[in-house]
Amino acid sequence: MLHSRGYVISGVKRLDGKQLGKHVIRLAKASDASPHDKSARSKSTSAIPVVTAQHVEHIRPMNDWKLNFEDTTQSLACKSSYELALASAIFQVCSIQPLVKNAKDMYSYATKVLGHGIPDAVVRASFFKHFCGGESSGDLKPVVQKLGVHGIGAILDYAAEADVAHTPEARPGMSASAEAMEQQFEGNARIIMDAIDAASEVSASGGKEGFTAVKLTGMGRPEMLSRISSILTWLRQTFARLDDDGNGLLTQEEFIKGLSKAGSNLSHEELCSIYQSIDANKDSMVDVTDWMDSLWPSDPKFSLIFTSSFKHLQGPQFRSLDDEECYQYQTMLDRLEKLAAYAELKGVKLLVDAEQSYMQPAIDHLALVLMRRHNHENPVIFNTYQCYLVDSFDRVKLDVQRAERYGFVFAAKVVRGAYMHQERKLAAEQGYPDPIHPNIEATHKNFDAVVDFLISRKGQMDPETFKAETEEETERRKKLAIMIASHNEESILKAAEKMNQMEISPAQSGIYFGQLQGMCDHVSFALGKKHFNVYKYLPYGPVKEVMPYLLRRLEENSDILAGVKKQKKLIMTELSRRLGWRKHASC
Repeated sequence: MLHSRGYVISGVKRLDGKQLGKHVIRLAKASDASPHDKSARSKSTSAIPVVTAQHVEHIRPMNDWKLNFEDTTQSLACKSSYELALASAIFQVCSIQPLVKNAKDMYSYATKVLGHGIPDAVVRASFFKHFCGGESSGDLKPVVQKLGVHGIGAILDYAAEADVAHTPEARPGMSASAEAMEQQFEGNARIIMDAIDAASEVSASGGKEGFTAVKLTGMGRPEMLSRISSILTWLRQTFARLDDDGNGLLTQEEFIKGLSKAGSNLSHEELCSIYQSIDANKDSMVDVTDWMDSLWPSDPKFSLIFTSSFKHLQGPQFRSLDDEECYQYQTMLDRLEKLAAYAELKGVKLLVDAEQSYMQPAIDHLALVLMRRHNHENPVIFNTYQCYLVDSFDRVKLDVQRAERYGFVFAAKVVRGAYMHQERKLAAEQGYPDPIHPNIEATHKNFDAVVDFLISRKGQMDPETFKAETEEETERRKKLAIMIASHNEESILKAAEKMNQMEISPAQSGIYFGQLQGMCDHVSFALGKKHFNVYKYLPYGPVKEVMPYLLRRLEENSDILAGVKKQKKLIMTELSRRLGWRKHASC
């Protein structure tokens, strides 16, 4: 197992890199001592073995971290033969594309004709059993304990939606339906609180850090997130327009020239005053982080962009948030703040899910607001970056810069993405550029580049960087956390190799790997065996309420499910190996 960089020296005990350095220094001091000073030489070498040139030739890096995804006796040991047969059958069904695409309609028809009893019983014994953790937090415990035996943790996601039993009295100025939606969001928040409690409990019993996931469209209106995203996008585009030389820095001269050219009638002194309020570092240079964070504060009611000072930059399509939208935004932020504070109190990490690109700028903003408030000592809030988006790498680098500037621990969940078909269709309908990389190879390359960048940043060993950092900054950088959510073996091997190069220990690294429950078990169990921080994404909730989620995930991952040839092959290999034993593997 990799514990930093370890070395094996022929005929000598195992030393890690730091110990080896001390060992050589002590030998050097001993050799510098006078040949007549036997006590000095004896004192320097008595506690350590002698390393000769012959020994040094045999120094080699440890390779204990090497992962084996082919050994089914290890990776599938926890599965009974019945579970393996069930998995094989499910993957076979999932490879039939027409069946997957029409699964929602088929389930709906079955429940209309038969009620929920028989259809839900069939689903419970098959797809639900394979891909979900159970119907309640009590059901989760044996599943989590079973995973824990093999070094695997759980990311809990209560996948059911809150049900509003009645429409309450409307708040003055708000329709009854709008108030009902707010009540539903409150119900969803209570569900996430329950999931945080469950994650805390299973973490305490299983020894792994607790994780739970939150989807922001369950905490507030998608329309509001889309409105805020359009304003944030406009802000970024406006910065680019004002930045004449395109160097990513906006001078006072460029700012004043741009607003004057747009038709502003403010005086030179007034424009200088606005610029200075945006220049957070007071260095006469405004970068895109200064620009975005100064002009879009936590409470948008106080944003300068809604004042007359910026009206000449707004354009005909620009519309300020009205009082109701500001209320919705603030209510949503308050709701998320309660969840984040509760997660921090319970020692649980909160993964903010990514969603469609037209809502993502607002989601990014809210996640970063929560990071600044709660990621002081340890990573609590993780934002998700979908690497099939062309701008994802730039956004990651910008947000790492924000974390360094504002003094919080950066934490990211890195995924390839789940809304490709929908994104491309919407871009074609609305006539804007396709936000997705042109092919899967480009997405793979970008995903690996993002992961490599983050691991390199976390394990930075450049002496010049150390000199420039304070001790507090170094400590915070080393706490940078990454959830590498991937089923791609090559990407996982590259990440593990990078950790090895940067001398980052798998077990205490703050680098996590995640796979869906029921998917890529041979990868998850191999990671667990080598003491990497690996987790299964474990949705749970009543079958009837989880089915919309399960059907949606089935459709989103239809391409992946159709291509799990290796996993099916490994399952059949293990089943064949067991034939004749007539007994199930035990955990």
